[in-house]
Amino acid sequence: MYRHRFIKFCLAVCFAMLTIGWDTTISMSTGKTDLRAVAVNEGICLVFDNIPPETTWIFIHFTAPGERDSADGMRGIIGVYTDIRGSALEQLKKTGRIVCPFVQAGRSYNAGVYFQRGDRIDDSEWVYVRCIADRGICFNNEIDLSLNAAQTGVTLSGEPEFSAEVHFAPNKYSYSATIKTAEDWSVGIGDNKSAGGLTWDFEPGLSNELRLGDYLESGSYSAYVTAFCNLIYGSLSWSVEIAKSREFIFSL
Repeated sequence: MYRHRFIKFCLAVCFAMLTIGWDTTISMSTGKTDLRAVAVNEGICLVFDNIPPETTWIFIHFTAPGERDSADGMRGIIGVYTDIRGSALEQLKKTGRIVCPFVQAGRSYNAGVYFQRGDRIDDSEWVYVRCIADRGICFNNEIDLSLNAAQTGVTLSGEPEFSAEVHFAPNKYSYSATIKTAEDWSVGIGDNKSAGGLTWDFEPGLSNELRLGDYLESGSYSAYVTAFCNLIYGSLSWSVEIAKSREFIFSL
């Protein structure tokens, strides 16, 4: 039901983007993989050199400051992400290029790219780049994500309207809960299976999953929920953030 890996990797990239400063469009190399970000007509293109042939998974997460960035910390970060595995990964190894079209013209985006080799999570690396989008597809209507009275579920006020034609994934919407454990650190856990369209009833499933994985100690935490619209571009599914709930107290 819940995406275990989303917990670790979405968390790591959000923390890195908040604590690392970038100033221009840059490329960065770790000695294993070179990566560049380039503004193109379709959006932002990531150009890869030297993808290790033993790479079994690439996770890409674009983030950009939102309107509430200074006051709300992580809540002010707008995110877009995709998982690349299997045949899509083999194609990326051949072409060395991938385009994210779901960006807004004039906005600066940080991209965190995670590479995993084999089945070992600790045999991995992150590479980071930044780019300002010249063009792209974005949603252009206001959407609210409201909590129910019991604070056990959320509902979107409507559906996103995009600036160009888009193709929706079979699971059109997904959600994640972000639970703050320290000033600049949090646990994120998402669900893209059981969510029912515009509504996600996250309890008791969320608490059960956290207890099962031993991710949090018992206590009360500040939390919020993020809603994503899942879109297909080429051979990949991209999850595009469309709304965040207000903060609430989550007790475990």
